Amino acid sequence: MIAPGTLHRTTVVQSWAWMRLDILIRLIPLTLAPLVFSWFTGTPLASFGLSLAHPLRDVLISVPLGMAGFAIAAAFANYLARRSGRWFVPTMPDLIVQSVYYLALNAPIEEWFFRGFLQGTLSRWWHAPAIAVIMATAIFGAYHFLDRWGWRPIVGATAAGLGLGLVYLWQPSPPSLLAPILVHAAITCGFLSLGPYVLYRWRRRENLG
Repeated sequence: MIAPGTLHRTTVVQSWAWMRLDILIRLIPLTLAPLVFSWFTGTPLASFGLSLAHPLRDVLISVPLGMAGFAIAAAFANYLARRSGRWFVPTMPDLIVQSVYYLALNAPIEEWFFRGFLQGTLSRWWHAPAIAVIMATAIFGAYHFLDRWGWRPIVGATAAGLGLGLVYLWQPSPPSLLAPILVHAAITCGFLSLGPYVLYRWRRRENLG
C-alpha cells in the first residue's frame, strides 16, 4: 500500500467516461474560440504560436524544464494525496491512455488558447507582455475552478500557468507553442498520470523489499 488511506486504481473505462465530456465541454470550445476570433479579425493563426520556427531550441529548453516540472508536479500530487488520504493511480493501460490524452490533446489545446491566443492577443493589444502574462495566468488559474478543485490544486495550477506563460514569452520571434506544450504535458503527466504511477510502483517495491 502506498500510505495510509484509500487507493483507487483508475481504468481506461473510467477515464474515457470523463474524457468524452471533457472533449465536448472544454477542449472543443477552447479550440474553436481562437479560430472564430481569427476569422472575424483577420489575425493570422501564426500570431497564436502556430509556428515551428526554432524547434531545436524549443526541445532543448523543454527537456530540463519538463523534467523539473514533472518532478515538482509529482511531489505536489503526493502532498495532496497525503492530505486527503486518497490515492488515484492509473492502471498500466489507463496510464498510456491518460498520458497520450494529456500530450496529444489537453496540453496543445490549453496552450493554444491560454498562451497562444489569450496571452498573445492581450500582449499585442496592450503592448505590455508582462501584464498579459499575469492576466492570462490569472484566468488560467480561475478556469480550474470549473473542475471543482480545492484551493491548493488551483494555486498549483496557477503557478504552473505562470511558468508556462514565461516560457512562451521568453523566446525568439516568431513565437512558438512547442516548448510550452511539451512542458505543460510533462507537468500534467507528473501530476495526474505517470507521476502517481511511478511513486506507487516505487513505494510498492520498497514495501515488498
